[in-house]
Amino acid sequence: MGLGARLAMGFAVVGVATALFVGGASYVTTDRQVTAEIDQFLVQRANEISDGRRDEPRDRRDRQSNEAVIVAVGPDAEVQILDREGDVVSNTGLLLPVDQTDRDLADHKQRAVLRTISVDGTEYRMITDHLDGGGAIQVARSLEESASLLNVLQTRTLIIAGAVAMLAAGAGWVLAQRTTRPLRALTDTVDEVAETRDFAVPVPTSGRDEVGRLADGFNRMLETLQRSQQQQRRLVQDAAHELRTPLTSVTANVDWLMRASDADPEARNETLAGVRRELGELNNVMAEIIELATDSHEPPPTVPVDLAAVVDTAVDRFVRRSGRDVTTHASPATVMGDPDGLARAVTNLLANADKYSPADSPIAIDVGPDGVFVDDAGPGIPAAERDLVFDRFYRRDQDRSMPGSGLGLSIVASIVEQHGGNVVVTESDLGGARVGFRLPLADDDQR
Repeated sequence: MGLGARLAMGFAVVGVATALFVGGASYVTTDRQVTAEIDQFLVQRANEISDGRRDEPRDRRDRQSNEAVIVAVGPDAEVQILDREGDVVSNTGLLLPVDQTDRDLADHKQRAVLRTISVDGTEYRMITDHLDGGGAIQVARSLEESASLLNVLQTRTLIIAGAVAMLAAGAGWVLAQRTTRPLRALTDTVDEVAETRDFAVPVPTSGRDEVGRLADGFNRMLETLQRSQQQQRRLVQDAAHELRTPLTSVTANVDWLMRASDADPEARNETLAGVRRELGELNNVMAEIIELATDSHEPPPTVPVDLAAVVDTAVDRFVRRSGRDVTTHASPATVMGDPDGLARAVTNLLANADKYSPADSPIAIDVGPDGVFVDDAGPGIPAAERDLVFDRFYRRDQDRSMPGSGLGLSIVASIVEQHGGNVVVTESDLGGARVGFRLPLADDDQR
């Protein structure tokens, strides 16, 4: 059963329940009201006869023939008079039942009694009241008229309940169709995306209700998946492009070594050294590709990090590996983040400066509340390309022959983005490029 059918059925059930509840309440209220009006009438009629304002049946019933002379006291009630012993003295033609309660009322004064009785299958409402001087009067009125009224009310309630159920079901169906239209569109889009794997299919949205927000959220999810798919494709394409050159070089050198078994040992050793360099480059490229491909984009651990200490550690490690001098200018700065990730970012900045700076030129690094910046004395980065150097595998044409994969600065940008900061490229006072990043500082409570 679809959602529309379930909503229509739910509306119908609610409509029927409401109609029956209202009808039942009306039935009970009407029954009580009619009974109260009949009781009021019986009390008034009994008082009128007792006070002499209305004649009572005057002729005794003949006990042998069980016949009585009927004296009308009004066509809207049956009246019966009892003597002190509780025997019937006269009535209007209908013999009303007499029990011990009626005999007690005939013998001595008590509070009048109202009750429902049945005579020959017909229900009556009857009052028995004491008469001054002894005896009792019984006044009864048929409940057929009120029963007929209640039957009509019951029948109308059932008819109205059925009509309300049909109208509620129809309204529920129409409302369900209008309400679930965005959900049906969302379902169709999900099916289409699952079948075609095309994340560029948008979901039509309208309104700011729950369904509209769901559609907006699904569209944002599709956009995220589309960007992720595009990044994966670009990563694979760029990786294939970057891996093709060293693989071709390695293959060519291995083929030459296989053919030139009697080659000069010096040339052979030089070729093997080239193969080793290419394999090392391939290893570095693969490591950086794996790091980028498995990046979960989860926020780093929020622990206080002293940027100056991170920079000192990264510089010491870099100097030991490269043997190059680095000048450090440090001032206290505390941020919230991942020490290992920030150390990797600083190391990549230093490696980038080392690659583009002449061997005898200086490298300087500044760290403080303004961020971390590495200065080199290389050729610099043109203004038009400063926004591109952090893209994956981006390298200028003149840099294609240099070692590296073009992933170092993209890893820096990824780490800085995770920490809520931004990367910066400007001109350096050393004549080359000034590359670095800024991060939000930790407040006193965090420190």
